[in-house]
Amino acid sequence: MEETSAAPVKVTDPGREAQLGTGRRARAFAALPFAFKQTLPLMAGFAFCGLSYGVYTTSLGLPPWAAPLMAVSIFAGSAEFVAADMLTATFAPLTLFLVVFMINARHMFYGISMLEKYRGAGRKTAFLRYGLIDETFALCQPLEVPHGIDRFWVYTWISALNLVYWAGFAAVGSYVASGLPIDLTGIDFIMKALFIVIFLDCWMKEHDHRASLIGFGAALVSLLVFGTDGFLVPALLGIVALLLLLRRQLEPRAEVDA
Repeated sequence: MEETSAAPVKVTDPGREAQLGTGRRARAFAALPFAFKQTLPLMAGFAFCGLSYGVYTTSLGLPPWAAPLMAVSIFAGSAEFVAADMLTATFAPLTLFLVVFMINARHMFYGISMLEKYRGAGRKTAFLRYGLIDETFALCQPLEVPHGIDRFWVYTWISALNLVYWAGFAAVGSYVASGLPIDLTGIDFIMKALFIVIFLDCWMKEHDHRASLIGFGAALVSLLVFGTDGFLVPALLGIVALLLLLRRQLEPRAEVDA
C-alpha cells in the first residue's frame, strides 16, 4: 500500500525528496516489463480492431484525427463503433448517450469488483478507473503480481499499454485509409462483421442459448416495429427488461452448467 505509508511523510530536505522521487520512478520502471508481457497476447487483437476502427471512421467521412480522439476519450471499442456511426447520422445526443450508456453498463460491475483490488492506489486510482475496459479487467482481476514488484504500477501500465495499443492502431488505420486513393464506401461492413463474430463466439461457448435468443428476438421485434433508424434504444431496453423479468428462470440452468 505505497500511498498509504507515504502520505503522512512531509519531506523538507531536497536531497531526501529527490531520493523518494527516484524510488518512485524505480518502482514504476521495474513494473513495466512484467506488465508489458501480460499485454502482449492482446496486442494482436487491438491491432486488428484498432486498424479496422480507423478505416471504418474514415469510410464514414470523419477526419483522420477523429478515430484516435474517440479512442482516447471514449475508450470502449464497441461503443466507439456505434458512436462513430451515429455521429454521421441525424444528430440525436440523447439517443447516443442512452445507447453508449447501456452498451457500457457492464463496466459498473467491473468497477465494483475491482474496488478492493485498486484500494490504496492513490493518485493512480482515477486513471485506473478510466482505463478499466474488458481486456484490462480480464488481465488485472485474477493477476498475481510477483513479490517485489509494485502491483499498482503493474495495473497502471497494463491500462496505459492497452490504451496506447487501441488509440495507436486506430490512428494508423485512419491516417493510412485517408491517404489511400480508393473509394472506401461500403467498408462499413466491418462493424457488422465484428458484432456478428462476437455474437457467434458467445453462442458457441455458452451451453444455454436462452439469453442470446432473448436478445436476438427483442432486436428483431424492435426492428420490425421501429425500423432501422429507431430500433436500437427500444431493443436494448427490451433486452434489459426481459432479462430482469426472466432472471429466476435463467439462473437455475446456468448454475447446473457451471
